[in-house]
Amino acid sequence: MGHGIFRRIFTLAQQLEPDRRLIWDWLLHTHIATLGGHTAVELVFTDRGEQVVTLLETALRDKQPRALPGNFRSLSRLF
Repeated sequence: MGHGIFRRIFTLAQQLEPDRRLIWDWLLHTHIATLGGHTAVELVFTDRGEQVVTLLETALRDKQPRALPGNFRSLSRLF
């Protein structure tokens, strides 16, 4: 696992949510149905972090809260 991918994921997540506590909660505890029900951290540890990057980049591009699972979905003020 590279630290670079985790940094990229966190940086992208910060563009959607400035509250670091919510980001950590999302990274560690939200099971992402569209990515096999795994958390972002689980995907990073299994060398599938690029899938999380793609998910976040899509959400940033589309600005659709439905694009992200978990806590981000409830933060409609961002969109």
